[in-house]
Amino acid sequence: MRRSPHPRTVRRRGRHGLPALLLAAGVALTGCTDYRLEPPTEVLPQLEFPYDEAFAKARHEVPDSRPFSLGLRDSDAPAPVWYGRVVTPDGTVHEVWMDAVRGRVLGASVPAGQSASAKARAAALTARARLLPSEAVGRVKEPYFGKVTQIELSEGRMKAVVWRITVAAIRQDDLRTYQVDAVTGEVLSVREGGPAARATVAPPSTALPTPPMVSPPEPPSGPPSTPAPYQPSP
Repeated sequence: MRRSPHPRTVRRRGRHGLPALLLAAGVALTGCTDYRLEPPTEVLPQLEFPYDEAFAKARHEVPDSRPFSLGLRDSDAPAPVWYGRVVTPDGTVHEVWMDAVRGRVLGASVPAGQSASAKARAAALTARARLLPSEAVGRVKEPYFGKVTQIELSEGRMKAVVWRITVAAIRQDDLRTYQVDAVTGEVLSVREGGPAARATVAPPSTALPTPPMVSPPEPPSGPPSTPAPYQPSP
């Protein structure tokens, strides 16, 4: 019997060799991350006091008030701050700011210069809203992973009262802003864009107290000493 000049090599495939190759090829082609293999990390982990509890505490600070707006400031800092605005029946806006880590109330005030027309508008908006902020957020199903960083009551198209909700998402590390009808609960629009670490809201009329500046140490008055030149030993 003549032997073949090129011996035949028998390759053994592992039990999971083909599925593993197909999975790797699929990931390489799509460029997507399989969250079953690599779970997403938590967005804004320092935000331990969520928006709904912040709204509840702001309303507790101002009896007989309704939610109006809430925003997170310095969200990328170790101790972010919630700025909440609630409205009393006469339309007066009250501001309450809270520690977004432990939920401590840092201060409260009534902004000066609220005109009669501004109070009437605020009272009308809060009176027309039928959905609470948490109910409006419940209508937003995407993204599956994320945290609310801003929510405010405003007037949308055709004078509809809407909750404008901003969510810091994990999957694309960006912000998504939704408009939810505050009466019917219909999601009217979705807008994407912006890094999640910059989720901020404009500060209220009364700013938080800032720590005193520490001056750097003064330099020495005399000229710096010059070391002696190196001289080799004999």
